[in-house]
Amino acid sequence: MSTPGPPRPPESMPGNRFLRLGSVIGVPIFVTPSWVLVTIFITITYSDFLRAQISGLMPAISYVLSFAYAIALALSVLVHELGHTFVSKALGLPVRRIVVFLLGGISEIEGEAKRPRDEFAIAAAGPAMSFVLAGAFWAAALPLPSGHAATVLLELLAWSNLVIAIFNVLPGLPLDGGRLVQAGIWSIGHSRYRGVFVAAWSGRVVAVLLGLGILVSNTALTRGQPLDVSTVGATVLAFGVAAFLWFGASQTLRTAGVTNKAQHMQVAQLVRRAVYVEASTPLSEALRQLAQAGGRAIVVVDALGRCRGIVREDAVTAVTPERRPWTTVGELSRPLVAGLVLPAGLTGPQLLERVQDEPGSEYLILAPDGSTQGVIATDDVAAALGLPTAASHRDRDRKRTKVDAKGRQ
Repeated sequence: MSTPGPPRPPESMPGNRFLRLGSVIGVPIFVTPSWVLVTIFITITYSDFLRAQISGLMPAISYVLSFAYAIALALSVLVHELGHTFVSKALGLPVRRIVVFLLGGISEIEGEAKRPRDEFAIAAAGPAMSFVLAGAFWAAALPLPSGHAATVLLELLAWSNLVIAIFNVLPGLPLDGGRLVQAGIWSIGHSRYRGVFVAAWSGRVVAVLLGLGILVSNTALTRGQPLDVSTVGATVLAFGVAAFLWFGASQTLRTAGVTNKAQHMQVAQLVRRAVYVEASTPLSEALRQLAQAGGRAIVVVDALGRCRGIVREDAVTAVTPERRPWTTVGELSRPLVAGLVLPAGLTGPQLLERVQDEPGSEYLILAPDGSTQGVIATDDVAAALGLPTAASHRDRDRKRTKVDAKGRQ
């Protein structure tokens, strides 16, 4: 499974919670603590299976073998992700990292494929590696005697990799099969967004069908029989996979919607008129000049008129009217680092990428001749994309505070 970007969803798995295993071709490889749960689950549940398949196997040895199978399965998932990584890097797309977690693995690819065939090649590489592993394990098991421990493990790994490959080519995002669908629709309809939209909705359908399939199969298998620990564990894990697919597809739909809106966003219309004052200017005076000029942003300049900072809108709203004559704009400004200065003429997607690279609340816009055109606020960008703004969050928090106060009364 692979995740393209930008825009990339908010970081949900911070690297400091991971165990780093090393790197391959410069790409770091991590395992999350959640994989420990899978390893324990496989070690416990597959020990019974191995004792049933291998005659005379001692319980202690069965646990060792099932643990070895869990490790080999994790390495198989890693090889699957390395398939995505190798092809991505060959096509010029850097890979941030590979993460093996509770429900599989993810290759975090920076940037997006430029052509449908590149998207197809990256998506197909993972399942292709799993199919190759399935064939290799099966071929290795053929000359060995039936019922031998090595034979059973190799056959089990062959079947497991076959299941991984088939599952990943199911036609719905965030699975690789969804990206294959996306590439096909993109190629036919010449629209990446349409491809993502169809593949994401297909992913939701796959998630629902998987959940229904689990319910039906469990009802048929457990009718009149008590549930054992392995059945319950497998069911919970399967429902976890279905939920993962549903939320992954839904997140992709939201991200694709934002990306599509960004394509049509009129960036020039978002530029706020600014007034330019020195750092020692009282906030009350700066606001007077702002109202007189009909502006909506305050830029701090030095004695030579060079821009040095942008006054944060949230900091201004936090200052009460009686304190404004005694508060300078310099106290409320953020210094202008390189990432907060953007060239005029950016497209919507380019603006989003620059905002992601240097998060901030306001950005200074410079014309090609070096003159300032004004300020763009991320609140305005969010509003143009139909996303929650910082102002809406503040309003919600104020309402919640009022409700809590009334409740205490």
